[in-house]
Amino acid sequence: MFAYCEKILRVNLSDRSTSVLKMNENDAKLFVGGAGMGIRIHYQMKTYEKDPFSAENPIVVMTGPLTATPAPATSKLAFCARSPHTKIWGESNSGGKMAPFLKYAGWDGLIIEGKSDKPVYLKIDKNGAELRDATGIWGKGCYEAQETIEKDLGEKRTSTAVIGPAGENMVKYACIQVDNSRHAGRTGIGAVMGSKKLKGIAVCYDPSEKSEIKLADGEKFKEVVSQFIEAINNDFTCSMFKELGTSGYVENAEAFGDLPVKYFSQGQFPSAPNISGSAMASSILKGNDGCLGCIVRCGRVVELKGKKIHGPEYETVASFGSLQLNDNLEAIVELNHMCNDLGLDTISAGVSIAFAMWLTEKGKGNFRIKWGDSERVKELVKEIAFKKGVGAELAEGVKFLEEKYNVKGWGAHVKGLEIPMHDARAFASLACAYAVHIRGACHLPHQMYLYEMGKVIEEYGIISNDRFANDGKGILVAKVQNFTELFNAVTMCAFMPVTPTMLANMLKFATGFDYNIDSLAKTGERIFTLKRLYNLKCGIRAEDDRLPQVVLQPLEGGSAGNVPDVKKQVQEYYEYRKWINGVPSTEKLKELELD
Repeated sequence: MFAYCEKILRVNLSDRSTSVLKMNENDAKLFVGGAGMGIRIHYQMKTYEKDPFSAENPIVVMTGPLTATPAPATSKLAFCARSPHTKIWGESNSGGKMAPFLKYAGWDGLIIEGKSDKPVYLKIDKNGAELRDATGIWGKGCYEAQETIEKDLGEKRTSTAVIGPAGENMVKYACIQVDNSRHAGRTGIGAVMGSKKLKGIAVCYDPSEKSEIKLADGEKFKEVVSQFIEAINNDFTCSMFKELGTSGYVENAEAFGDLPVKYFSQGQFPSAPNISGSAMASSILKGNDGCLGCIVRCGRVVELKGKKIHGPEYETVASFGSLQLNDNLEAIVELNHMCNDLGLDTISAGVSIAFAMWLTEKGKGNFRIKWGDSERVKELVKEIAFKKGVGAELAEGVKFLEEKYNVKGWGAHVKGLEIPMHDARAFASLACAYAVHIRGACHLPHQMYLYEMGKVIEEYGIISNDRFANDGKGILVAKVQNFTELFNAVTMCAFMPVTPTMLANMLKFATGFDYNIDSLAKTGERIFTLKRLYNLKCGIRAEDDRLPQVVLQPLEGGSAGNVPDVKKQVQEYYEYRKWINGVPSTEKLKELELD
C-alpha cells in the first residue's frame, strides 16, 4: 500500500500486552484514515454497547494517508472513543507533531484498550509500546507533565499528548493537550484516558531510522501540492489567521450577530474590539506558532505577567469573553492557560460557567457568580477540574445542569455537547448542522458560517445566497458534510482552502486509489453515515436532531430578529440523504457499501 505504514499498534493496559493490526487495504480505500478508520474500528468492536469508562471502550488514535507527506496542514491526529460526555460517538482532533511522528516511527495509529491499575504513560517508537510509570506526574498539570516526560525520555524527536487533573478526575469534557499548544478538546476523550489511568502518550523516532512514506506518484503529487500551497497563500482567511489568529474573526462575528453574548441571550457586544485578535496583536502578542509542516501558523504566543504562553483562539475568546460579558483580554488569556494546564475543553467549560451565571441571575441556582466576574470564574475552573464544591456539578456539563435545575430548553447543548461560539440565528444553515451533527453541537469541520458568508464550492454546487433563508439549507449542509467529513479522515486542517479536485488528486497520487470528486463525496458520506449508525445504536433518534429554546429566541443586532426553522431544514436534510425518520434507508446503505 502507498501512503500508509500498513500497521496499527494495539496496546492493552490491563495485561500490558501489545500486538500489531495490519491495515486492511479495502478499509483504507473506503474509510481513508483518521476518524474514518476510527469509526470503522469502533463499529466493528461494537463499542456502542460499552460504557464509555469501561475497559472495553478503546481510544483509537489515527493518522491519515497525507500525514508525513509534503502536503501542508496534514499534521492532524484523530482521537476516537465513545464519549463519556454525550454517550454517543466521540472524536476530537489535534494538530502538533504527533501525527507525523507516529508515521515516522512506522505506525498509522494506535488502539489503546483495557485499564491500568496504576498511572502510566506510553512510550511509542518503531519497536512498539513501552508502559512507563507515571505515578510521579499523576496530579500534575499538562505543562509540567509534558516537560517531565520529555526529560525522562531524553530523546530529541519526541511528541507528547497528556491529560491534566480534569482528565484524571474524569471531568466529562476533559481534553488532551498535544505538544504544549494543541488540543483534542471536545467530547471528553481526556476523561477516557483518565479512566484508564493513562497520563500520556509519547511518540519518539530516530531520524536515521525514519519510516519512509511511499507515494503512488510522487511527481504528480508534488504538482498538486504546489497548487494547494498557492491556494493557501492567496486565501484571505489563511492570511488573517497568520496575522491575527482565529480570534481575528471576533469583530466580524459581532457585526454578523454570530458572536454569542451573555449566554446566547444578547445580539450585541460593544466591547468586542477589546478581546479581538487585533487587540491581542497590538498589546500582548509576541509571536506565532503552528503545527508541523503548516505554513499558516495560526497559533498565538503572548506575554502575560512576564511569561510567554500560548494565547487563546476564537472559541475560547468568545466562551470566556462575550458569552460571560467579560471584556478583559488578559483575564481571558489567563483562563485559557489555566484550562490548558488543567486539561479542560474551553468551549464546554465556558458555556457551563455562563449557564451558571444565567441560573444564578434567574434565581434558579446559586453559584455565587455574576456576569463578567473573571476572578470567580478562575475559582470555578479549578473547582471543575478537581470536582470540588459546585465545580462537581459544572463538571457534568450543561445537560446535567438543565435537568437538575428543571429548566428544559435553556441548556445550550445538542445531544449533550455544549453549543460552540457560532450562532444559527446569524447563519441559518448552522441550525441544521448543529442539530444533525454526529458529535452534537459541532462547528467543525463543516464551518457553515463560511459558506453563508460567500464561500463557494462550484464542483458540488455548494452556494448560499441568503444567510437567513431556510430553503435549501438542509441540502447545503449535507453536501458540505459529505466533502468536509474527509478533512478528519485525511487528516487535514479544516481551515484549508482545498478544492474537491485538489483533494481527490492528492489522495489519488498518494495512495494509488482511483479517487475523483464523485467518489470523494461518496467516501465522506459513507464515513458520516457510519457514525450516524453508531449513534443510532447508542439510542439517538430523530427527536434528538433539534436545537434548544435558548438559541431560538430572536435577538437584536446583526441577526436582526431572525430565527432559523430547524424542523424544515432537518426534514429537507433527511429527504436529501434518504434517511427515513433519521435512519439511513436500506437503499442508501447499499449505495454506500455499508449494507
